[in-house]
Amino acid sequence: MSPQQRDPLNLPAEVHLGEDLDLYDAKIVTNISGRSARTRRRLANGRETLAFLDAALDLTTELFTPAFSEGLLDNDEEDARPVMSYLSRRKVLAKARNNCGDDFPLSENMMRHRWSTHGDFLADFVSYALADKHWSLQIALSRHARELLTAGEDFAAAVHRIAYEDLKLVLELPAYRFQLLAVATAQADSASAQALARMYKNLSQVWMSLYASVFEHYGFEFRPGVGMKEFSILLQAMAEGLGLRLISGVDEPLLDHEQQTSLLGTAALSLFLALVDPGDGLTLEQTAEAAMHRRRRT
Repeated sequence: MSPQQRDPLNLPAEVHLGEDLDLYDAKIVTNISGRSARTRRRLANGRETLAFLDAALDLTTELFTPAFSEGLLDNDEEDARPVMSYLSRRKVLAKARNNCGDDFPLSENMMRHRWSTHGDFLADFVSYALADKHWSLQIALSRHARELLTAGEDFAAAVHRIAYEDLKLVLELPAYRFQLLAVATAQADSASAQALARMYKNLSQVWMSLYASVFEHYGFEFRPGVGMKEFSILLQAMAEGLGLRLISGVDEPLLDHEQQTSLLGTAALSLFLALVDPGDGLTLEQTAEAAMHRRRRT
């Protein structure tokens, strides 16, 4: 990947997956065929490879679109994982051909030349799709995170706006929904497990960079016994849990598009108030006990 320009929040400049990123060096496309590293790098970053991977991403979008999903669930590939049967070689090739048109011919041999088995293709796609989520989040943060450093009296509103934008991506990006499939296969599939581990590590670095900048800017400190890592894990878990409920279509007040707020923003502010030290130096447990003691006395 070309050298990244850093902004004051230490967040990378906007980078769209597949444009400036070397997919081979970034260990996103690693199951490509080729006798030498130079050949594998060339194939991993070739337009045909991107066409096949992007076609699989498009099929993932259709999988979560009721009008298109019915014909995707039959299994016509022997080495396709059951949960990913919609990504058979035939379906991916057909989608890639449709996307690229007649001026950009694609063939099954091109797929087999790059991935000796369809399982290798699926392993690379898992990594590619989850990397797409990572970059999408960085782009979203680069657009909205500065609000937290310039919010002044509107700090809570800025938190709500960023939480709203993050949760809204669940509906807009197939990579967020695909994460659920990857999690479902991770226990029995080392490729999915490795891609998920890499994604969570990258996401944690992005979020913690933002949190560190905000805490430094405002002079916030955590209560004894908790730190930035725990804060980040808890917020990510809240986001994923609420995202799961959101795509499940349950009738709950998760997103308010008119006010551009979300239940994630409420959860983030609640966690912030609980874990940030207001100056009493108490642990979270001591704070809870003190609150109960005061209530018993009243």
